[in-house]
Amino acid sequence: MSAGLTMLVAWTWSKNFDKTFGGAGNSLNGGTQGAQNVYNLGSEYALSNIDAPHRISQAYTYDLPIGKGKQYGGSMNKIADIFVGGWSINTVGVIRSGFPLQIGQNNQNDIVLTSSQRPNASGSNPFLSGPLSQYTDGKAGSAYLSKSAFLAALALTFGNLSRTISTRTLRQVNWDMSLFKTFSVTERIQGYVPRRGFECADTPYFRNPGTNINSSSFGIINSQANFPRFIQLGFRAAF
Repeated sequence: MSAGLTMLVAWTWSKNFDKTFGGAGNSLNGGTQGAQNVYNLGSEYALSNIDAPHRISQAYTYDLPIGKGKQYGGSMNKIADIFVGGWSINTVGVIRSGFPLQIGQNNQNDIVLTSSQRPNASGSNPFLSGPLSQYTDGKAGSAYLSKSAFLAALALTFGNLSRTISTRTLRQVNWDMSLFKTFSVTERIQGYVPRRGFECADTPYFRNPGTNINSSSFGIINSQANFPRFIQLGFRAAF
């Protein structure tokens, strides 16, 4: 801290189970489906749809050692210090695991007042390994999940698939940065010129793939959840 550098790094390692059903989705996951069997709510117990085993949060601030009274240019005049001194860099980063997927099918049980129906597991691995471009390039055949891993449950039957599965959405990586310039206008007035860059690494975060096995878009990732890189420039006076 004596050299103007501070940092905070936090790693959360967790596992979250619940049997919550119902509710709207958001840009990060498809929400929660209704109960498959309202007379057996224990069968809804599974990984939470917001379970993320690993989350690393990082924050760094560094006051550049340049300017009046600093390690470099400590004797520079006031005019030079206004342009060269008083700069600091701030960075905030989040790296997080993806969320468990919820696989479903067209509901054939609504005649008995159930709001969802899940398929059966075939026993094969649903994840199609490969480079990121394989899932997101929009070409025919590009898919994140294998449909052969699931078998449609017959009408008036309950699929044996759990509410969520261990296969997850893609991880999230986000870095925001800011460059601040602080200078004195008078003894009572301080000026601040912040320049902020959001998603400065321009790392896309994709929404979950299609999870209805009866849909033509099953297993396909076709939209982005976060903003592209953008920059803000501002000015603030404190007195």
